[in-house]
Amino acid sequence: MEPANELRGSIKSRNRDVQSSVPSLYIHIPFCKKKCNYCDFVSCAGKEELIDEYVYALIREFELLFSTLDFQLSTIYFGGGTPTLLEPKHFEKILKALGNRTLNVERRTQEVTVESNPGTADKEKLKALRKLGINRISIGAQTFNDRHLKTLGRIHNSKDISRFYDDARSAGFENINLDLIFALPNQTLAEWKVDLQTAIGLEPNHLSTYNLQIEENTPLYLRQTANSLQLPGEEEELKMYEYAIETLTSAGFNHYEISNFAKPGFQCLHNINYWKNGNYIGIGAGAHSHVNGKRWSNPNSIEEYIANHERRFTINDSPDSIDQHETLFLGLRLLEGLSIDKFSGFEQEVAELINDGLLERDGDRYKLSKKGLYLGNLVFEKFV
Repeated sequence: MEPANELRGSIKSRNRDVQSSVPSLYIHIPFCKKKCNYCDFVSCAGKEELIDEYVYALIREFELLFSTLDFQLSTIYFGGGTPTLLEPKHFEKILKALGNRTLNVERRTQEVTVESNPGTADKEKLKALRKLGINRISIGAQTFNDRHLKTLGRIHNSKDISRFYDDARSAGFENINLDLIFALPNQTLAEWKVDLQTAIGLEPNHLSTYNLQIEENTPLYLRQTANSLQLPGEEEELKMYEYAIETLTSAGFNHYEISNFAKPGFQCLHNINYWKNGNYIGIGAGAHSHVNGKRWSNPNSIEEYIANHERRFTINDSPDSIDQHETLFLGLRLLEGLSIDKFSGFEQEVAELINDGLLERDGDRYKLSKKGLYLGNLVFEKFV
């Protein structure tokens, strides 16, 4: 059986309520002006000449998967890479294809996000994106410290962030997220405090704060292995995280996920679906999908994706035990936790985590304790 037909048949047979079976669509845009020194995502610099072909392949993949189905999506997320390297005409083609096939973007979809980097879109481009129905923008600020931006290999400076943010507001975006990274090489707690206060001063609707992860095969990893990278110690990193929680909650942000903070009504719906282990489709190079226990992914190579856009994914059934594991370690990232019945079969692990002060009971739910927030990986590995 053709992969697409197998997928369509599986979805129909396992969930007759097709309208609500896949609420989220992720669209991966792997193009960048420059690869950052910490990035191990599926992204490439210097291949912008492939954008037109890539957009065509995206549309064909969507048509292949959904030509006979009529999903009602709640969220669409353009991630990268740097999606704002695409021109408005590219977004228009993609959204038009989605609208014709599966949804009315303006009426049915609650959240359409585009990731962006300062220096990759001017006010006119942002206005065009907003006019197309994109209603949420996530800005990769990372830090407002020019020295640290250089260490990370970012293409922008601190002034560019503020200018880009103001342009996004002027373009009509009422839902803006800022990404920040802490525990950077040679970063002090005082510098992190300045980053947070500067971000709060811009008045975003959402803030994501991540501690730097040094991934293999990145320039920062090579520096670390050569002992030329000075990172904050665990105690200093913990102080940075604690300061973020205290400062952002005091500023009116709801701390709803380990690394994410939102003003009331501005939680990221797309990511919440991931954390609740819901169904989602991912299209594009390196994109992953999960529909009713079936999981698949596309090749990472842009060229391979373009050349084989009609046959490129392998469909695998996920055993229920794997799905339960993912439900637990993803769902525990949310501060609301999970209902107790989700932990069936893991009573011993739960008891150990409660005894260690990493997990706590709140009514009919288990959730991370304050200590568990700081040591989340120790909790998650119990369910992997």
